[in-house]
Amino acid sequence: MDRDFDYNLKIAEYIFEIFKSNLPVVWSWGIDPASIQVIDLGVKFHVQGFKHKGNVQVVYNEGEDLFEVSLIDENDKTVKTTEHIFLGDLISVIDDAVEKTDNYQERICQEYGIVTG
Repeated sequence: MDRDFDYNLKIAEYIFEIFKSNLPVVWSWGIDPASIQVIDLGVKFHVQGFKHKGNVQVVYNEGEDLFEVSLIDENDKTVKTTEHIFLGDLISVIDDAVEKTDNYQERICQEYGIVTG
């Protein structure tokens, strides 16, 4: 059921308030600010992470007070959905799906030409 745009905007703002709690991690996803869209009960945005390049959709489940995160590829196909995410886990769930690799420090050094001792 589509909600009123103002209500959906409040939900999107709520999600971004959560994101503000750890901006360095959120910005590491390579969010394209121009891609941010208010959707029914959430927000959708494009990322350029190490693990996922495409869209991320975050939807708030009002009844459970939990979130659902979907990864959508460049062809607009949903490749993964994670449900029942607690507020305190939202950023880490997205980070694990979009950016964080097993060899994350090594990838950072390669990506940015950082030479370690």
